[in-house]
Amino acid sequence: EKGDVFVFPRGLVHFQQNIGSSPAVAITAFNSQLPGAQVLSVSLFGSNPPVPEGVLSKAFQIGHREV
Repeated sequence: EKGDVFVFPRGLVHFQQNIGSSPAVAITAFNSQLPGAQVLSVSLFGSNPPVPEGVLSKAFQIGHREV
């Protein structure tokens, strides 16, 4: 909803999906120029609980078979 705020701890892989019918706007800020590194293949495709297939296929622009 309008005015919602989300805070993600440093190094935490995350995603957000707009399920509303109107466009969403996001403003991001980091507390460092070097936010760190994360092995995304393990974090995204091997997470528990799993990231929904629809989110992965949309994010990487691949089909559900490739996910």
